[in-house]
Amino acid sequence: MRIFRRNNSTKWWVDWTDQKGRRHRKSTGTDDKKLAEALAAKWTQESFLEQHFGVIPDVPFKDALLRYGQERLRDNPVSYKASVKSRLQRLLDRFGDLNLSDITHAVIREWMDERLDEVKPASALRDMSTLRAIMNKAFREDLLAHVPPFPRFKKPQGRCRWLTVEEERRLLMASKPHQRALIAFALDTGGRRGELLKLDWQNVDLERGFVAFLKTKNGEDRSVRLTDRAKRVLEGLDPKEAGPVFTYRGAAMTDVSTAFQKARKRAGLEDVRFHDLRHTFASRLVQQGVSLYEVMHLTGHKSFSMVQRYAHLAPDFQERAIAALNAYGTVSAQSA
Repeated sequence: MRIFRRNNSTKWWVDWTDQKGRRHRKSTGTDDKKLAEALAAKWTQESFLEQHFGVIPDVPFKDALLRYGQERLRDNPVSYKASVKSRLQRLLDRFGDLNLSDITHAVIREWMDERLDEVKPASALRDMSTLRAIMNKAFREDLLAHVPPFPRFKKPQGRCRWLTVEEERRLLMASKPHQRALIAFALDTGGRRGELLKLDWQNVDLERGFVAFLKTKNGEDRSVRLTDRAKRVLEGLDPKEAGPVFTYRGAAMTDVSTAFQKARKRAGLEDVRFHDLRHTFASRLVQQGVSLYEVMHLTGHKSFSMVQRYAHLAPDFQERAIAALNAYGTVSAQSA
């Protein structure tokens, strides 16, 4: 074991080789040599216990959460800022004083019971999924001996509210001009709210009829061909070389929640959310016979299960299936 300082640093580092010949180098985070020596002795002892007796030292949950959060921020900063950060804060508030080994099935169950009293099941399950991901990452990195069994809850069925042509007409009529352009564009491209509000003229190709949504929720870029109406919407917004596409009074639109709620109330649509415009896009494709596989790529879903909710909208899907089976039903059952 060696204790040393790096160049231009006042902090002490520890360098040691374990019984399997693996080298470890770690900063003590202190300039006090006595404390650094104590930490070095503790780490080498823990390393010995882990290798010979399978004893993994306790790790603070907040350390594992930080490692997970840094990875998510690096891999997908858009998704991190939109939703992951707030979920991590809730988990930190609840489990920040515990070690990983303190988070047992009973602890998780009690927390989930509380969350289900506070929020909708879907929100509670997203929080639990994030906790499970943190614990699984800690296990893979040998920071946790085993991941506790997580409570099983029935996953609520995904919402599939879509607009009829009449409802669309009422919503557009009830919207302000700048809103109307955004809503029509959302209906014809299936863009998420964040993707639409961040759309820049640099990523619009009116000549070829494409727009590109960059750094989407699933971390990938996505190109969408423009419908005739979507192209007219963009042409009416004074196209530029660069800058935000959807603006209000010269500034980029940053939030549409309040204005959309007012418009849908004026239209008499009490159960419609902005995200339902995306559902409408997908539903209309399926109703016109577009395959779920194609819809998945147009909407940018990573999982096929996410578009399964639209399967029942496919026209005559049972009739096609039965017709395929009938092609084999030429042998009489009585002849057997």
